Amino acid sequence: MTQLVLLTNDGPLVIDDRRGIFLSEATTQHRISIDLTEYAVYPGLINAHDHLELNHFPRTKFREVYPNAREWSDDVSQRLNSSPYLELRTAPLADRCFIGGLKNLLSGVTTVAHHNPLHPPLKRWDFPVRVVKKYKWSHSLYLTPVEEIQWSYHKARRQVWMIHAAEGTDEIAAREFSELNELGVIGPNTVLIHGVGLSEANTQLAIERGASLVWCPSTNLYLLGKTTSVQQWVQAGRAALGSDSRLTADGDLLDELRAAYTTGQVDAATLVAMVTEYPRQILKLKDSGSLKKGQSADLIVLPYYDNPDETLTSARRADLSLVMRRGQVMIGDPELVRQFPGQFERVILDGREKLMAKKLADWVRHCTLHEPGLQLDTTSS
Repeated sequence: MTQLVLLTNDGPLVIDDRRGIFLSEATTQHRISIDLTEYAVYPGLINAHDHLELNHFPRTKFREVYPNAREWSDDVSQRLNSSPYLELRTAPLADRCFIGGLKNLLSGVTTVAHHNPLHPPLKRWDFPVRVVKKYKWSHSLYLTPVEEIQWSYHKARRQVWMIHAAEGTDEIAAREFSELNELGVIGPNTVLIHGVGLSEANTQLAIERGASLVWCPSTNLYLLGKTTSVQQWVQAGRAALGSDSRLTADGDLLDELRAAYTTGQVDAATLVAMVTEYPRQILKLKDSGSLKKGQSADLIVLPYYDNPDETLTSARRADLSLVMRRGQVMIGDPELVRQFPGQFERVILDGREKLMAKKLADWVRHCTLHEPGLQLDTTSS
């Protein structure tokens, strides 16, 4: 058994690469030591909201600004049987899910909360990212009958229960929280997605009940021209960041971090917590979002600068020097990746040369859908 010892500015990280977890110390003489003291090392990021099978669709709207997501949904529904949506809907489900997982992995995300059914491809052990499996969900008050909402919430019990709520700036969106409250579905396991139309009083009541919020600023700004006020949620430690899908969002979770930072509502350190520590608690995850002993060995690496938090909140996916999932390097800069065991292939990501794990590159090669900005190369390392 070989162990990896990553030398970082905060001390060594020891990885059991067979089990893919962090250890407290090296327990064998068979080890590979790699110097990361010139880099900033972070836990693999947690994306608290995505629709993984929708990331092959183009960003879509048919008005400059919508008063609420209901009207956007109606606009989209009327065009599902026309091009390009009709053709894209026929793509194999496995490939659609894979593109969603790949999008997340390339941006340093190793754990995703998927807001839709847990499709079989998402359960694969080798899926690019860990998909949260213990959850229940309803889409929204406008697409889900109230009886189904109540049934889903009560079936969740101690699992997280997610719903799009108050996604708008008009009275229709503003009333949704009160409607959900009357249905008895605001509690400690409730995760509200978006929440743009929440009043301060409703936000406070939700927090007092133990509910949480997932903030998707780029989707909000694109569709509604306004995003959520998150200060109350942040002060309570009940806020996480979600990328949403490419159907409405800027792109990936790194894009979302930059969008969130430019709103000026929270500082860089808080934003880092909103993609690691906070969603770990909100989503009831036991082995994600941390570099501690016993956690899954998921991590990302960026060149070290004076403020690692600001470095992450301004990063793009090509900037990532390394993405590791369960102790295995998935993609990274050639000069760093070559120090790790494994088989890798040369790829170009957003114009930058990278090395990608061969198994992942093979999956990309056989996928019928294309990941924007990613180009495979037949040359192996």
